[in-house]
Amino acid sequence: MEKVVSSTELHKGTGDVIDLARTQDIAIVVETYGTPMVVILSYDEYQEYLAFKQRQQESRRARFAELRRMAEQQSEAGATLSDAEAQDLVDAAREQVYQQRQAQAEQP
Repeated sequence: MEKVVSSTELHKGTGDVIDLARTQDIAIVVETYGTPMVVILSYDEYQEYLAFKQRQQESRRARFAELRRMAEQQSEAGATLSDAEAQDLVDAAREQVYQQRQAQAEQP
């Protein structure tokens, strides 16, 4: 859930806005002239966001390590990939990343 406030509203009621984000777990989007500029989150939500980003990075590193390992095995076996085969592998990896992100986004 989110609430949008102007930078003027934030300036006039900073304490109220912070309390709302902290106690109601509402993301506060601060706009200036109708353009979103920043989001105020509770510290717990911020920590969850950081943990999520860390899991994403670790997952990405693991996927690339696996791709590297597979490429090394193929190379050691004397196998070579055509450009089309390499592109198919990249496309499959991208699809896997997309599916994982969708699954993570659906988690509460």
